[in-house]
Amino acid sequence: MGTTKWKYPAFIQRENDGDFGVYFPTLFCDSGWDFPLSRGRTRDKAIKKAKEDLAYTIAGIIYDNDVVPEPVKIPDDQLGEDMEVIEIETCYEDYKKEIEEHLRGRHWHIDYWDEEHGSISTIGFRNELGTWDIYFSGHMSDEEARILDQHGKRTDSPDEWILFTVQSRSEGEEKVYYFIENVLLSVRRRCNAK
Repeated sequence: MGTTKWKYPAFIQRENDGDFGVYFPTLFCDSGWDFPLSRGRTRDKAIKKAKEDLAYTIAGIIYDNDVVPEPVKIPDDQLGEDMEVIEIETCYEDYKKEIEEHLRGRHWHIDYWDEEHGSISTIGFRNELGTWDIYFSGHMSDEEARILDQHGKRTDSPDEWILFTVQSRSEGEEKVYYFIENVLLSVRRRCNAK
């Protein structure tokens, strides 16, 4: 697991329901300002839960073969008066047994939304080599199945393919989005135009 102690800046604030939320806006750039990683009925319980949740999160990033982000200071000018800046320090060893159990069945869903065709989903499963196989399944037209046969490997299931194998979740997202936008959707649009 390499480095097993981490410290990240966060802010804690009381929520509308009276609970406390712990937010990591510089660790989760897309959602860290809006959604707390952890919550608790009291300030101390929220911080205790944040230590556990941060350890799980970082262990998951490492398990996914992605790079653990460096801690980045929360900009003072973006903080409200009800936001108290804190640092959460955590350690993998404190939760090792639970984390390893949790990671055993880890997989990811990489979803893509298209206005015309709705949600398109893939699933990533870790293989025996420690890399990730990206699966795509569903009922396909004959033309879509031919394209998928060219780009992926059909599994034992007639409507399931391994599109590719990647090193990390971030690489998987990049390849899935590219494949859907540049291959699958063009086939679907061509089929709809007929």
